[in-house]
Amino acid sequence: MVKSINLETEYKVEDEEQVSLSIVIGDAQIGSSIVFLDDNELGRREIENLNIGLGKDIKGQKIIIKSIVKDINDMTNYTSITYILKGGIFDQTFYSKGVVDENGDSIIYRATFFII
Repeated sequence: MVKSINLETEYKVEDEEQVSLSIVIGDAQIGSSIVFLDDNELGRREIENLNIGLGKDIKGQKIIIKSIVKDINDMTNYTSITYILKGGIFDQTFYSKGVVDENGDSIIYRATFFII
């Protein structure tokens, strides 16, 4: 069974600022992501400086991210993912980590950011 790591938190935005998202897969592993704003797909695969929208236009919505990370680093079974949100009251970095049972296993990361 594939393990799953979940993150839920709020992100406070500025009305007149563009919000962007970057996702970094860590621990020398590989991965891919899909990003939604509520039900609307915004991007997939590698996510770097993805435009989410103007603060006042996305308030009350949520950014939903699903990523799969595959353990290809023979030196460790640790995996991690970093979410970088910019354009809010503060630019913020969020970090999730997990460990797969065996080399070559995958882990699913889910993140939900409630835009306030």
